[in-house]
Amino acid sequence: MKKYHAAILGGGFIGKVHTYAYRNLAFYSQPVPLDVEIKYVVNSRQETAEAAARLAGGAIPQTDWHVVLDDPEIDIVNICLPNHLHLEVLKAAIAAGKHIYCEKPVVLNAAEAAEVMPLLETYRGVSHVVFHSRFFASVMQAKQMIDDGKLGKILEFRGCYLQNSHVNPNRPMRWKNLKASGGGALMDIGSHLIELTDWLAGPLVEAAAFASSPVPEDTERAEDSMAMIWRAQNGAVGTLQASKVAHGTENDMTLEIYGTLGAIRFDIQAPHFLEYFDGSKSTSPWGGEAGWTRIAVGNRYPAPDTDFPATKSGIGWVRAHATSLAHFLRNVAAGANVDGSPDLRRGLEIQMLMEKCRG
Repeated sequence: MKKYHAAILGGGFIGKVHTYAYRNLAFYSQPVPLDVEIKYVVNSRQETAEAAARLAGGAIPQTDWHVVLDDPEIDIVNICLPNHLHLEVLKAAIAAGKHIYCEKPVVLNAAEAAEVMPLLETYRGVSHVVFHSRFFASVMQAKQMIDDGKLGKILEFRGCYLQNSHVNPNRPMRWKNLKASGGGALMDIGSHLIELTDWLAGPLVEAAAFASSPVPEDTERAEDSMAMIWRAQNGAVGTLQASKVAHGTENDMTLEIYGTLGAIRFDIQAPHFLEYFDGSKSTSPWGGEAGWTRIAVGNRYPAPDTDFPATKSGIGWVRAHATSLAHFLRNVAAGANVDGSPDLRRGLEIQMLMEKCRG
């Protein structure tokens, strides 16, 4: 098997998640799609690059991403940088013909998306945008049930992605708080919720949105909460909310989808289960057999994904990242996006949906 060489651009939190997925993929996918070695880890400071490189198994620490893209041995580029740094790196990686595994959002806005879109016409690499929420087994089960007509015609939906990280208005500002850096609830967590809803209940076509912040007088600060009303192409309507000022939450994403024949509910904090309501069940007498069924999906992934650590074991957030990476690498091995994974074009589509929420 050919050895592929990858570079992790950005050695912070999400870069560590990508590193973990590479180094442990054999537990989650049998056979491993590709033999990949992490050759570089890039970070802005040498000492943090060195620390991240050690986690990657002795990769080369680097502070200049240009050096990495100029290396002909690099096949795969993982873009884990702050949002405002994506565009230049992305254009260079496309021009160099590298396979690209990119964190969301792909770019900052519609203008940057317009720069990238025409580059994809001649791009021959395989790309993947890390909307990893769709790679929980329970979400994959939900998609199959919807495609099989279990819900009938989709009528409405409700979704929330709630965190508490920006509750304190005096918390030191980071790039995720700033408009100029591509921060804010919409770009960070709202992108996941919009992509998932569009994939399962959409496509989404029209939105009205309202943004808020506990410090409205700070014009440099991005929104901390975004409430959205969406209409889908099929006529379904629903509400989505992304908030970083929700006291009592941690990383709480829920999505409910209701149709003419049934409904489903997903909770990212309890991804072992998918809830399903079969509207064909009788409610008589005494409720009949109607009611919500809690399907224990757990780690029951179809081959070649594995059921590690066990089908009945509670599933973790990082598992979906590992499965997301496995799908990307299988597509790299195939030389094309053969399974419909979210690629750069999909990422730019979601970018344009987010633009609808900016008024």
